[in-house]
Amino acid sequence: MYYVLLKLSMNFIFFWRLAKEKGFDLLVRSLENIMQKTGELPGNFFLFGEGDLQEMLFQAFGESPFFEDCSWLTPAEIADKIELLETSEEWEECKIYFFGWQSLSTIRGVLEVSHFSLMPSRFLETFGLSALESLSEGVPVMGFRKGGLIPFISQELAVPFSASDEENIEAFSNTIVEISEKYSSFSSLMGEKESDWDALSHESRRIADSYTEGRWIRQVREMLPSNTKRILLASDYTTLLGGIETHVQTIARTLRQHGYEVEIFGWNLPKGRFSKVLRLVGLVYSLCNISSVWSIRRKIREFKPDVIWLHSVSRFLGPLVVREVVNWGKDKKNYVKHEISQKRSNLNEKWEPEWTVRDSTVNEETEFWSQRTSFSEISTLVTYHDLWLFSPFPSEVESEAMISKNPRLGAFLFSVRSKNPIMYLATYCKYFQVCILRKLLKKIHVHIVPSAFLVPHIRDIEEVPEEQIVVLEHFL
Repeated sequence: MYYVLLKLSMNFIFFWRLAKEKGFDLLVRSLENIMQKTGELPGNFFLFGEGDLQEMLFQAFGESPFFEDCSWLTPAEIADKIELLETSEEWEECKIYFFGWQSLSTIRGVLEVSHFSLMPSRFLETFGLSALESLSEGVPVMGFRKGGLIPFISQELAVPFSASDEENIEAFSNTIVEISEKYSSFSSLMGEKESDWDALSHESRRIADSYTEGRWIRQVREMLPSNTKRILLASDYTTLLGGIETHVQTIARTLRQHGYEVEIFGWNLPKGRFSKVLRLVGLVYSLCNISSVWSIRRKIREFKPDVIWLHSVSRFLGPLVVREVVNWGKDKKNYVKHEISQKRSNLNEKWEPEWTVRDSTVNEETEFWSQRTSFSEISTLVTYHDLWLFSPFPSEVESEAMISKNPRLGAFLFSVRSKNPIMYLATYCKYFQVCILRKLLKKIHVHIVPSAFLVPHIRDIEEVPEEQIVVLEHFL
């Protein structure tokens, strides 16, 4: 029995938006910091995504021999490139490989050869879907362990978060180097011995295995009345703009696969150069969005849903639509009560003095009550996907300490980082919209959050009983 000392080339992967809230600038500056101190990279860095900070990456490394722009490659060529890197017997210096935006299937192919996934998100993630994707491929996650990322980042791979960018850059740089040194050199027993990294990888898969579609649908079925057939999902946009819209489409597909009739209500926002302006205009219009009220009335009349499930409602649908849903829930409950009253009347008409007949009547009434009570209790749901209740710019909330239980108008306006008057008008409208929505959402039957850390915040801000709040985690 003997040991062989192996030296591995560590592979790190990043596949988020190239945006400040996702910490991409911290990653670029951390890599610059490492290069200045050591003159080399501690591994290969596979970067996927698109966004405003792509230019920052090219300014920092565009002319460097340690950088290679692979964004022009096809998925097949990317696969060949990765295979060549992994099978080459010649030692090569580690580089940064930029692949731009690619499909999830292409990213999964690169995850198969990655050792660590980097997630330096500045803002408070409500759930770590990208982290879960990494773990499912056996790739441990390194990043700031806060908010919705807490379950997915181990203490060993957690980077201390600070309000200072310089401290974050130093901490992230040090963690990358330390982890690379620890796991790139290890003694591997010839035969069956598991390496330290293999143990991390297996633990990652174990964590991901609990976030399954089966578990999610079981929880949804337990939450909904047993006779639910039709579900209307309402969200600001039906256009695939980001994570919320993608999630709504995903759960619609899943619910349909399990026998529910599902339709999605929202604005099919045109994509293009004016999309951002339209979204700002939509935010202002949301305060008086009477056209969507008429549309959802027509949708309810035609589709006849058993349950209406609200998702994002603060960016376009607004308070009037939420009020319409709340009133529909009340009318539905009143309708059920009327139906129960009618049933009671029919039961009384059939009453006879024989004890046996009366007992069967009571049993029939009791059974009817038990079937209809849960139906009347739950007909409206809302999911809180981000921190819109707490701030006009959820992506700027970096810690739970920044969540205000009762934010003032001045704090909303002070958070604007633009001289654009439309931005101030939109923020002004957002403040009053949030105040109105908080009152209306209290009347929704079930409040759903994707992570447990949100429960006390929704409880205190919405002032709803904790038993009405359900933690429904996402799935792959």
